[in-house]
Amino acid sequence: MASLQKRNNKGHDYWYVVESKRINGKPRPIVIQYLGTIENILKHFREGSDDGKAQYKSYEHGAVAALFKIAQKTDLLRIMAEHLPSQTRDGLKREETLLLAAMQRVIAPGSKKKFADWASTTSLPALIKFNPDEITSQHFWDQMDGITEQQLQACEDAMTRHVFNMYSFQPDKLILDYTNYYSYIATANEKNTLAKRGHNKQKRYDLRQYSLAVVTSKDVLFPICSYVYEGNINDQSVFPLYLDQIRARVPDLDVAKTTLVYDGGSNNKDNLAKIESTKLHYICALSLSVCKELYGIDRESYEPVRINDKNVLCYRLRREIWGKERECLLLDSPALREGQVRDLDKNLAQNQERLADLLETICSDKSRIKKDPASIRERIKNTIKGAHQQNLIKVEIAGDPIVTGLSWSIDDDARQDIINRLFGKKLLISDHADWSTQEILSTYNNQYVIENVFKDTKNPHHFAIRPQYHWTDMKTRVHIFCCLLGLVLTSLLRKELLDRGIVIENAALIEALVKIRQVWVFKKSKKNKSGLKIEKELEMMNDLQEQIWSAVSSI
Repeated sequence: MASLQKRNNKGHDYWYVVESKRINGKPRPIVIQYLGTIENILKHFREGSDDGKAQYKSYEHGAVAALFKIAQKTDLLRIMAEHLPSQTRDGLKREETLLLAAMQRVIAPGSKKKFADWASTTSLPALIKFNPDEITSQHFWDQMDGITEQQLQACEDAMTRHVFNMYSFQPDKLILDYTNYYSYIATANEKNTLAKRGHNKQKRYDLRQYSLAVVTSKDVLFPICSYVYEGNINDQSVFPLYLDQIRARVPDLDVAKTTLVYDGGSNNKDNLAKIESTKLHYICALSLSVCKELYGIDRESYEPVRINDKNVLCYRLRREIWGKERECLLLDSPALREGQVRDLDKNLAQNQERLADLLETICSDKSRIKKDPASIRERIKNTIKGAHQQNLIKVEIAGDPIVTGLSWSIDDDARQDIINRLFGKKLLISDHADWSTQEILSTYNNQYVIENVFKDTKNPHHFAIRPQYHWTDMKTRVHIFCCLLGLVLTSLLRKELLDRGIVIENAALIEALVKIRQVWVFKKSKKNKSGLKIEKELEMMNDLQEQIWSAVSSI
């Protein structure tokens, strides 16, 4: 059922014919006809429509327009042009092509083959002036060729420096973390040296992967500098390499006033000595296995510290670690304890299943295994796997000299003792003897920022680094550069909105903007050579879209 609806824009009322349709199961008003002002409607009826017939077309507008506006405000196209080799293809400069690739990854992640189809449904060709039909996958391959790793790095550094100056960001508290992305690069592909098999965080050990290190800060919300490296290099090995890059690349870095926050996977004796040699301050996690005596500190000795409106139980002390006294914070983490208990019980269940299989083998007449008690005890030892499991599962053997059966039980008292004594305890170390416990904890908890960055890069609907359809090292690097550029643009847009009182996450922001559409009205006109004039209006928006668009318009 169609109805008339009115929208006010800059003090003028505009009328639309609207029909309610279900999209993704929810009713949504869809504009099926733009009528214009009441004066235009009256004129239409009075003068007839023979020479005033209009055609209409709508485009996805909000997201592409907002991102392009941020790119213009921050002058990122100019910066890319200064640091990347000059090249024009199909009417687009190289930096414009990379910006288009970044926008696609933000809004509709997909292959370069799908770019033209997507772009033609948006107002992007009108904003940047290009013909989407000419922008093929080959166009992107050509524009991605001829760029070096050093040029990309210089470009990223220059953009970061410019944005820091523009928004008065301070790199006093930096957060470092790593992740990896699996790919479908064939094993036989020897041109790609980045993609290697390693410990994959999505559990895809069957595929080659590449890794990404990122530094950000609490106030920035996007990668300050990034480092793409081989997928088989672990965190401890990459840490000293990337640490030197951080010192060289983070703008206006004053090591005496800068604190680096990182997780325990990077830590060993040499790496801790490395960061101390840089004079950077640090707050990091450390495995309690390095200081097992700290397990003996009873939780009753912990004291509550108020962090983000929550009480965190903490015990602070100075302790010698690897030959040097350091500030130590022993934390009680309910979330960590829950995860450890879950893993413990999962292992218990799996070990009991393996014992049941062993029992079946023992009882089988067809089994050829040695069934003397010593041999079976050795098999039991090899069957029960995982931390604490040997102490928790008590196995009884029946039969001698030939084993005829097994029985087992779980030592519940020992299980509870492990949970109470060992689980949920986390150790932080720092060189900040002058900081309060609250300040150390608050700074360490800023890790959620970089976790959100990685979460965005793995969002399949927006920003996604995966899937990637590039098979060479440099094209992979350029691809990641474009993905992170899109995240930078979105994060700066989000900051602009935050400064105007609008609090919204990156993905929700893009979702709201994508639904803002622009209607093009094509009318006959004797004044234009084409015989047509084009009027552009926005479709009606909901309250959130109105609020966001008003803020975007003021940038």
